[in-house]
Amino acid sequence: MSEMKQHGQAILLTGPPLAGKTSTAMKWAEQRPRTTAPLDWDELRSVLFRGQRVQSLTDVSLQYRFAAKIASATAAHITASGIDCVIAGPRVPASPTDPPEWVSVWDDLDQLDPITIVLLPSLEARLERRRMDTNRLHGRDAITEEQVRESHRWAWQAWAENPRATVLDTTDMTREDVLSAVERAVLDISTRSRVSQSGQ
Repeated sequence: MSEMKQHGQAILLTGPPLAGKTSTAMKWAEQRPRTTAPLDWDELRSVLFRGQRVQSLTDVSLQYRFAAKIASATAAHITASGIDCVIAGPRVPASPTDPPEWVSVWDDLDQLDPITIVLLPSLEARLERRRMDTNRLHGRDAITEEQVRESHRWAWQAWAENPRATVLDTTDMTREDVLSAVERAVLDISTRSRVSQSGQ
């Protein structure tokens, strides 16, 4: 009888815009000794809806939800083959005031029991990154200063209450520091989960 193939681990790398999610996910996946496939939620959204203008909150909701579903389904196939998968994408913990269609956006990913790592640099650090990145000022990925400020007020710290998640203040970290911190956090959460399961 053949042994059942061990599933890979799904990891969600999240945080506000300009937190460094995508670049961190790509570099981290590249340098890990364990094979890891990176997925960029924002790139998925851009490809799926290329050329379509966002005209309302309904459009934003549709694009966000559709890209999240595609990312989650892809991660399910990747992890089922025994490969780890890291998704870079924005996910704020649900609140009682959220509409039902937003609360269920990441339900498919939750079925994979993901580890969630939140990159949360200071507001000042994110505003400086915006000023230094012309694509964020005028390009396809442009974001206004008010949008940066608004996204910083979202409940990112609430992730700290989830035992499968951790929040990293990356304000004063170098790129290598961030990569090391992400790897340590994933290892720590994985170890705690194994210990908890073995004790049940």
